[in-house]
Amino acid sequence: MVSTLLVRASESERLERLATNNRLAQLVAGRFVAGKTLEEGIAAARELAELGRTVSLDLVGEHVTTAAESDQAADSYLETIEAMATAHLRSGVSVKPSQLGTGLDLDDARNRLTKIAEAAGSAGLHVTLDMEDASTTEPTITLVEALHAEGHHHVGCAVQSYLHRTEEDVERLNELGASVRLCKGAYAESDRIAYHDRDRIDESFRRCTTSLLEHGTYPRIATHDHRLIGFTRREARRLGRGPDDYEFQMLYGVRTDVQERLIGIGENLCVYLPFGEAWYAYFMRRLAERPANLVFFARMLTG
Repeated sequence: MVSTLLVRASESERLERLATNNRLAQLVAGRFVAGKTLEEGIAAARELAELGRTVSLDLVGEHVTTAAESDQAADSYLETIEAMATAHLRSGVSVKPSQLGTGLDLDDARNRLTKIAEAAGSAGLHVTLDMEDASTTEPTITLVEALHAEGHHHVGCAVQSYLHRTEEDVERLNELGASVRLCKGAYAESDRIAYHDRDRIDESFRRCTTSLLEHGTYPRIATHDHRLIGFTRREARRLGRGPDDYEFQMLYGVRTDVQERLIGIGENLCVYLPFGEAWYAYFMRRLAERPANLVFFARMLTG
């Protein structure tokens, strides 16, 4: 119930205005968002690189309302890719399709994404399309298929194990040869299309993990759950996949102790590193994902 309320709160423009004008809320959000500027994002990425991690930089923001906003977001990603290349940072960028205008004009959004894919390919970086609410699932996968048809094989997307359709989507993306980020999901969806029971979400996650390790192209297993991390490592060994055949992904500022342990035992770890002004919706979904995050927030607010 609390998680659902927080997800709904992430969609509230009124609450967003209140939070973004609150200095203390901005301070707390800094645990999960690297900063408001590209320079701050690159600085955080450099620090993580020194600790043995790669990064996937994410310009926070989604569901733009004008083509001009979409063009601005695309230009910001091109600047991000250039800055990553200059800093010799590894991995790539994470892009929300709605931020590029999929809700306005799908062809225009595809053209913007093609420019990003071309720049990333030239820089040797990967592009992951973030998966948003369930209404965006099919358009996102279709975009990946279109970009692969153009030769951009360094473009993949995220999938969410709480959706009923995800196992079929994993098979579809495996056949395409697209690299997949597997996560649990962080949007409030109807039980008609999504599992709400934790055990069923985890069961789906395990089945998808096995499929990705067995048939996928460099799976990106995005979880902070030690049980699923352990399952992934055991399953990889059972299938003869070494640490260089996949990676774990974790969110910036979350379970840094687990991140350190994974690096220490020789696993590849990529940190999803958000930055930018529009941090509110991202921050609220991080609170919704784990009760411990909400406790942390409350303690910060009460001093």
